[in-house]
Amino acid sequence: MSKAQSLIEQFYLEEQERIAQESTFTPIDVSVSSADMAMINTISKRFNKDKNQLVREALSQAIVDMFSALEPVERKMLAKDADELANSIAAEIAEEQGLSTLEVTGVNWVAQDKQCIKDERKAEKEQQKQQEMLAQKILAEQEEAAEETADEMTNEAEEVTSVEEADSQDASTPFTTEEEASEEYTPSNNSIFA
Repeated sequence: MSKAQSLIEQFYLEEQERIAQESTFTPIDVSVSSADMAMINTISKRFNKDKNQLVREALSQAIVDMFSALEPVERKMLAKDADELANSIAAEIAEEQGLSTLEVTGVNWVAQDKQCIKDERKAEKEQQKQQEMLAQKILAEQEEAAEETADEMTNEAEEVTSVEEADSQDASTPFTTEEEASEEYTPSNNSIFA
C-alpha cells in the first residue's frame, strides 16, 4: 500500500471515530450574549476551529470546573448519578441508531471526583508545608532579633562597665605619674604676686 493509500485509510478511520464520538453527543440549545458569541467567533477564526467544537470543549471544561467546586460529599453523590445517567443516555442513543452498545465519551465523573480528592489533599499538604515554612521563618527572625538585642545589651553593659572602671580609676588615683603630681602642686611662675 502506498503512502497516499494509507493516508486515505487514516482519513476513513478518523471519520469513523468522529462520527462515533459525535453520535454520543446530546444536542443542547444554548443562547449566549453577543459579547460571548463575538469571542467564540474570533477564537474559532483565529485557530481555524469549528464553533460548535470550540463551544463544546469550553462548556466541557467549565462543567469540570463547576464540578470541582462542589462540596466533596455532594460531588461524590452527583458524580455517581451523572455516570449512571450518561450510561442511560448512551444506551438510548445506541438503541436509536440500532447499535448493541455505545461507549460513553467524555468525563467519567466518579474518576473525576477521585482526582479532585487527590488535588485537594495535595493542595492541603502544600498549604501546610507553606505554613510550616512561614512559621520557621518567623521563628528564625525572632531568634535573630533576640540575639541582636542580647548583643546590644551586652555591648551597652560593656560600655557602662568600661566607663565606670575609667571613672573609678580617675577617682582612686588622682595622679598617674610623679611628674603630673609635681606639676599639680608647683606654683606657677606667672603668678601676679611674683
